[in-house]
Amino acid sequence: TQWCAGNHPLPHPLLSFVVKRIHALQDLSREHHEALVLARRACAAAADPHGPDAQAQRAHLLERWAVQFAPHFQLEEQTLLPALERAGLHEPVATALAQHACLREMIERVRQGDVLALAPWGDAMAIHVRFEERTLFPLAQRVFQPSELTDVMKPSAPHPSSST
Repeated sequence: TQWCAGNHPLPHPLLSFVVKRIHALQDLSREHHEALVLARRACAAAADPHGPDAQAQRAHLLERWAVQFAPHFQLEEQTLLPALERAGLHEPVATALAQHACLREMIERVRQGDVLALAPWGDAMAIHVRFEERTLFPLAQRVFQPSELTDVMKPSAPHPSSST
């Protein structure tokens, strides 16, 4: 898709939002901060793809991907996104899933040694975080009551809309 091709400029400033996030989504929102820092660093490191900074950033990104971002995506895909889908929000769910798939493709390129993929990954991650913080999470906060969203975010718990 066009989005995967990295045809979107990096937002400037990288992300400018202040949103009161309900408790159930606060951990995911906090993780977005690290994602933005890594996105900025990945883009900067890609300016000299053969330099030591690019290799160091690649290694750090792969470590953080395994520890934080892969589980972050998995949690969203097992909890929040299915609940939003059941609530009829098909388009934003499809967007989030497409972005997740694209970011996974790019991280695989990085894993295989393609340091030139650092910049597109950084751009795509910044766009993804902006989408979740400005669109997806506010939708979830409007669709679900705080107690429902707390239940939704528990991976093994029944979802509020599944009991109807």
